[in-house]
Amino acid sequence: MMRFGIGPFSMQLRPDSGQTHAQLYREMLDQIVIAEEIGFESAWLVEHHFLEDGICPSLLVTAAAMAARTSKLTIGTSMYLLPLHRPVQAAEDVAVLDNIAAGRFIFGVATGYRPEEFAAYEEQRSGREPRMEEQLDLMIRGWTTERFSFSGQYYQVEDLSITPKPVQQPHPPIWIGASTRGGVRRAAQWGSALVASPRHHLNELKEHYRMYRQQLQRFNKTSSATPVIREVYVAETTAQAEEEAREGIMYLHAGMYGKWANVRPLKDDKGELVKDPASVTFDTHRERFIIGDPDHCIREIEKYQQELGMDYLLCWMQFPGVDQAKTVRAMRLFAKEVMPHFQKSA
Repeated sequence: MMRFGIGPFSMQLRPDSGQTHAQLYREMLDQIVIAEEIGFESAWLVEHHFLEDGICPSLLVTAAAMAARTSKLTIGTSMYLLPLHRPVQAAEDVAVLDNIAAGRFIFGVATGYRPEEFAAYEEQRSGREPRMEEQLDLMIRGWTTERFSFSGQYYQVEDLSITPKPVQQPHPPIWIGASTRGGVRRAAQWGSALVASPRHHLNELKEHYRMYRQQLQRFNKTSSATPVIREVYVAETTAQAEEEAREGIMYLHAGMYGKWANVRPLKDDKGELVKDPASVTFDTHRERFIIGDPDHCIREIEKYQQELGMDYLLCWMQFPGVDQAKTVRAMRLFAKEVMPHFQKSA
């Protein structure tokens, strides 16, 4: 069965938008109420820090507000950069959030990679992968045992009780964001689903999921979902959809992923590494986007189903600087004309 989520919401304030962050957060909360009404299953958030556009730095606080405004929608982090945070506090915060959400929470985590974030949080960037695995071990023990002690390479606690416990048993689902071989292995070992970055081309995703399924067999695990994040925008015509979404999407891919290519590789649609952010254009990254009229979007989603086995599409529909009314119109059209096609075929 095909499922649809909205987001991840990045809460980025484009300098030329004339908006405020207070307005962005209000609009996001209004959007997820609409998303719940029209049939989306989940809403997601992405974390980064210390950027001029204010990309969301506080996922669990924001997720609590989202949970309080909804009653059916699952709230997810995609991704919470766990090595930047202390595991005991994170375990407590997630448990409280899961109680506020009445069990409607998915804890998506990733290692992070931007040196500026690790420096400001006074955490080591090197060793972040094994540190995150130890954090997950500690947090799961805290959620699933009444009292516990933990003695690891990075963290030690003695006779500790994490309260309250999460509503979900044994704990909220853990999804792992990963793009490297080691990250894919970690997703199979620790998580219930692998989520790759939206910066990746379909061919890269195919390789990630091929490795992931091999690792699942190695650890004798099964996956709860095959999710894919894609920028999604639908309008009456493909030309209109591209015109309305183009600037906001290019702000993300050229202005964010393009500039970060020195620490996280980015490839164009030909598979060539991006060395100059100015070379990232809508046309060089077009195949990453599901943007067009309803029929075009249906065909693109079917392609991801066939090529990847995708069964959960996270629709990144709110692009920096795009008017709220246009975004809501695209959401409604997607729910009316695209989603039913996959519900009928389920």
